[in-house]
Amino acid sequence: MRVLLVEGAPGAGAAVQTEPVGAGHTVAGCDAADSWAPCRGLDGVGACPLVDGSSHLAVVARVGDDMVPSERGALCASRRRVPVVLTGDPRHAVSFGPGTHLAGTDLLATCREAAGSGLAHAAAIRRDLLIHGVVTAADVDGSDPPITFSVRREPRRLRLTVTLPEGDRRQPGITKAAQEALRRFDQWTTVIDVLVEHR
Repeated sequence: MRVLLVEGAPGAGAAVQTEPVGAGHTVAGCDAADSWAPCRGLDGVGACPLVDGSSHLAVVARVGDDMVPSERGALCASRRRVPVVLTGDPRHAVSFGPGTHLAGTDLLATCREAAGSGLAHAAAIRRDLLIHGVVTAADVDGSDPPITFSVRREPRRLRLTVTLPEGDRRQPGITKAAQEALRRFDQWTTVIDVLVEHR
């Protein structure tokens, strides 16, 4: 995995990066080399580690209650729909938008799960299709809804699975609308693969 490390205070990520690096993962930060620049992407000699789409997730080493300016890299990650994992005391956790996860006791396990999680993407599809009347609440609600959307994330690729009843004549419209909703939610991921499964 490629991890973007965001520090709530200078040096806060030193202990956090030990596990991913020890497991063979790549860790990059977004602090600028020159103190005048607010981040690496605005540094004259740096490049934002999120731009090429290869980051699996961002890990935020939090140290206090409130969000601080040095945590802005997590906001950038969330805007690009990259999952954000928070370390530190969960009582001081803040949300960085859809796809925010609490690290818990096993940081690596949480990172692996968060990196591939498309739960925020699937929720956005469901919401979008309900708003536009493509599906009804009866289609997508309940413990075993007839129509479901699931998304698996990879760097630069999303895998959308639409599951619906065999013979549902709305299949082409629902599938097309789901793909369009996913693209509206995540415009930065290069490739969207679509798979249709029948119940």
